Amino acid sequence: MPFSEPIPELIRCPHCGKDVEIFTNEQSMRCYYCGGLVTREKRMSCFDWCEYATRCVAEIEASRRKA
Repeated sequence: MPFSEPIPELIRCPHCGKDVEIFTNEQSMRCYYCGGLVTREKRMSCFDWCEYATRCVAEIEASRRKA
């Protein structure tokens, strides 16, 4: 169940130092400058640890359907 639309973020390539665009739904990609593997650090959100996360997501999606 998708929670949000993926958006691009700039992540610095650890191999060449250039910024590459990785969408928020991607964990890694190849740098389009040098070909090195660029990975993002997993950021914890309340959806990872909160016991009410499924209820919260359901409420957010229900409110989007009404809009």
